[in-house]
Amino acid sequence: MGIFDGKRFFVYGNGASGRSAARAIKKHGGKAKIYTDDGGRFVAPKDGAYDGAVISPGVRPNHAVYGYCAERGIPTVGEAEIGLSIAKSSGRITVGVTGTNGKTTTTKLIADMLGGVACGNIGYPVSAAACEKSTAPIVCELSSFQLYRATLKLDVAVITNMASDHADWHGGIENYHAAKCNIAANMDGGYLVLGEDIPIRSLNMLKTKAHIVWCSSTAPTDGAYVQNGYFCFNGNRVCPVDYLRLSGAHNIKNALCAIGAAKCLNADNAAILGAMSGAVASPHRNEVVGRASGKLWIDDSKGTNVSASLAAVEQTVGTVCLILGGRGKDTDFGELFSALSPRVTSIVAMGETAQAVRDSAIRFCPELAVTVVNGLSDAVRAAAAADAETVLLSPACASFDEFKSYAQRGDRFKAEVHALMKQEQK
Repeated sequence: MGIFDGKRFFVYGNGASGRSAARAIKKHGGKAKIYTDDGGRFVAPKDGAYDGAVISPGVRPNHAVYGYCAERGIPTVGEAEIGLSIAKSSGRITVGVTGTNGKTTTTKLIADMLGGVACGNIGYPVSAAACEKSTAPIVCELSSFQLYRATLKLDVAVITNMASDHADWHGGIENYHAAKCNIAANMDGGYLVLGEDIPIRSLNMLKTKAHIVWCSSTAPTDGAYVQNGYFCFNGNRVCPVDYLRLSGAHNIKNALCAIGAAKCLNADNAAILGAMSGAVASPHRNEVVGRASGKLWIDDSKGTNVSASLAAVEQTVGTVCLILGGRGKDTDFGELFSALSPRVTSIVAMGETAQAVRDSAIRFCPELAVTVVNGLSDAVRAAAAADAETVLLSPACASFDEFKSYAQRGDRFKAEVHALMKQEQK
């Protein structure tokens, strides 16, 4: 017997998550058929009534598929919900992690602390992880796209932080924050771990029956905190802070969220210490590429919003040439420039938002040297000529004007820098 016995689903979206959801449904007794847009046009399912629809997280809220389902009373779910339903039916522990920044790092840390499987928005579908022959906890990174309509009942939910992002997709920053809060809206127990950088207005949106666990890098709290050089949890030392291999104040905060989640599930200190000391930074997140043109080059292509870019700047040393721009997400560049470190001495603005970056820089930081270019290759050449000790690619924008993903953008950046390095070796 399977949990989807006798159920018929259509899956809208033929990406990795859609295909995985279809396989998982079939493996657990149901039927599933995949549909996709035809040249941007909605393709309605043709063959009878459905018990549910699995909608890809990339499908916007105003897409015609949602109207189609509403008219026919077809419940909509996401791929992550399918996977989590399977995991819960087999008794596996489930942890969900969301936030504007730090999701991937926190998800990996928790999975390592618990001996769990990291999945979700991290690149491995939740439904695929749930179908593994394993009893290991499911630890899934969840984006706002996956959460805004989701109905989840996790054992532990984590919100690392909240800032401005994806306002264009959600129709406003309040809707974006509400989607994040939705991770815990349907919990009737368990734990909700809250990072310390969550605005009061967002905390006011939280409605949950989960027990709240707080995190603080500055003072003791009911949860995870730092005191006298140690990570602590509810009055007890867990491990020294300097065991954390990842650098930066933002990673201290990520580690606190991970410790809070792991301790709620009774992880022992040795497992937590091992995860902290073995942690490795994600690709394209403050990744040192090398030295060229007398500068240190750093790839933070994963910095797709203002708060991430500001955090990346704080991790640099010396004067900085900052490469910004790409496809905007209703990004407020004034928010960036009004908080920018004085160590940033020049800006290279690229892509669709280049002029918006330039205009905000002139308004808030008129002393900055700003160069406007078309794309990433030109940005690298302009940065090579800048008077700065470090070049940081942290665009505060999505990559989709020029690339398929932030990873592809980062790979191109590294290739351009490596080409400069080879030229200097001749």
